Amino acid sequence: MDLTIYNCHIHTFTAEHIPDRFLPLGLVRALRRPFLRGLILWLFEKLIPRSNKDAAARTGRFLARGAFESQARVFEYVQLQYPAGTRFIVLPMDMEFMAAGKPEVPYEAQLRELAELRDASKGTVIPFCAVDPRRPNVVEEFKRWHKEYKIRGVKLYPNLGYFPDDPVLLEIYAYCEKNKLPIIAHCSTGGIRMTGLSRAEAQKFAHPANYKGVLKQFPKLNFCLAHFGGADEWERHLTGETPRKGEDATWLTVLMEMLRSKKYPNLYTDVSYTLFVEKPDYRPFNYFEFLKVLLVEKCVREHVLFGTDYYMVEREKVSEKEVSIALRSHLGEQVYFQLAHHNPKKFLYNHR
Repeated sequence: MDLTIYNCHIHTFTAEHIPDRFLPLGLVRALRRPFLRGLILWLFEKLIPRSNKDAAARTGRFLARGAFESQARVFEYVQLQYPAGTRFIVLPMDMEFMAAGKPEVPYEAQLRELAELRDASKGTVIPFCAVDPRRPNVVEEFKRWHKEYKIRGVKLYPNLGYFPDDPVLLEIYAYCEKNKLPIIAHCSTGGIRMTGLSRAEAQKFAHPANYKGVLKQFPKLNFCLAHFGGADEWERHLTGETPRKGEDATWLTVLMEMLRSKKYPNLYTDVSYTLFVEKPDYRPFNYFEFLKVLLVEKCVREHVLFGTDYYMVEREKVSEKEVSIALRSHLGEQVYFQLAHHNPKKFLYNHR
């Protein structure tokens, strides 16, 4: 089937875009320096005990990607793992307000570099823009970024300490709905979080139920709650012991019910990162097969996007290419391209 593949969820930000205290022991500052970066990666390779060799190599690989000198270099690695012509939604991160210090370069420089990468890639890169409602004058700044850098959508990361119905974000949504700019929001129990927040506290910001009011208020706004709830919630769901309703219902259950309800016609989710997580050895099926079952329902199948969360997934055992091929193999051509072509084009408002 000769259709363009869309990977709707990757990252290319580097160590210069990360706050100084994001990693312990001064690792962020060290990774910004070529000599120290090489030394750190050598230490991961040579000095980690043999029993942890594989985990150490994966950690080193992840750090190496973030330590590249440009987003273009990061992008080269992911692009090589896909057929020619594949397009990628690239999601920057604004981490200046997570109480972990300042990045080496201003946030706008990340956007400018990403726009240059889009132009150099001849449209292969589809740049989004991270929005944090705590950034001063962010509504007007976002409008300027949209026009100046030709931003194609918005990335939210509530775990950093804000709710998706923040009054500032409501202004952003109104502009996005009017200008057909879709939203992708982090929506799993894992990921990074604001310094000082426990995992449970961060989850209160990111819970999928938080978006119900927003989706009703902006019914024409395409909105993706990324990660399909996340692997931890898939595991909770698969125990068969979690309630279908109430506060303890899994995030997967909440998302499935939102999709089934038909109340949110422009709600999407994606499969980024979740499919990279290893299944328990005792289970007689894998996550690809479980996803295939979930996609039997048309209301679900037509609202799931293919995405991977590169390069965050470099910490996992399977590669970008392996997951993409496995997904295509398990789902078959028709369903795979529903997720990797037809749904993304609709999500992007049928933009080229």
